[in-house]
Amino acid sequence: MDHLIESLRNLGLSDKEARVYLALLQLGPATPYKISKRAHLKRPTAYVIAEELLEKGFVVQAPGEKHTYIARPPDVLFEEFEKKVEASRKHLPELKGLRGGIAEKPAVLYFEGVEGIRQALFHRVKETHNTEIVGFYADAEYASRTLLPVTLEYNEYRVLHNIKARGIVTDTKELREMGFDKFFNIKDPENSAFNVKIVSKDIYSSNASFEFYEDFVKIIFFDTAIAVIIESPTVAKAMRQIFELLWSRIGDDEFNKSKFVK
Repeated sequence: MDHLIESLRNLGLSDKEARVYLALLQLGPATPYKISKRAHLKRPTAYVIAEELLEKGFVVQAPGEKHTYIARPPDVLFEEFEKKVEASRKHLPELKGLRGGIAEKPAVLYFEGVEGIRQALFHRVKETHNTEIVGFYADAEYASRTLLPVTLEYNEYRVLHNIKARGIVTDTKELREMGFDKFFNIKDPENSAFNVKIVSKDIYSSNASFEFYEDFVKIIFFDTAIAVIIESPTVAKAMRQIFELLWSRIGDDEFNKSKFVK
């Protein structure tokens, strides 16, 4: 039950409010007396909290029944909460702009293990729908086979949600062997899920992937299953500019030399 209370607290409810809501989910239409028994609260407290939940939109009153409450479906509440968050997120740049002279303080997130890599890959992923990511990608020779399923899962998700990627990739036979080549469309790179420039090992080879987003940078070490995310618009902007500079310098001649694309 504690985990259910915690999930409701994430929606802004207090501990007692969560207990009353859960009691109503179990009871159906109920009076403060019934609620108090199920939630282990005093009846006056149960009544006050039920009224607060009514005002917040978590419960409704039973038609024709005074002081009889019904819990609204949890899936409806979570959907409404997500819509409110998305609507508020549109104003995030403006809110950030109000910080005045306060210097940006980058936040660093650390992840480890297969599940940690999955969390890093899907970090703030809904914000990236219908956008383009750029970066330098790890030499597949270094990739751990244990991470392959979650990596392919993430790439399938990207394709499904139109998350484009443009990157510099090392030319190795492991790319094809591990199934990453299916995301490349060499003949039509502009419409590919992954627009790549594949270069030889003597130009670029790394055990880590570096992806640059609008306001954060993601670094994933595929050989050791460690990921670091730097939340900083300043760092992200600088790294995207460095990427674009190098991308423009890697010409078609070098690209066409790749053994992989033949």
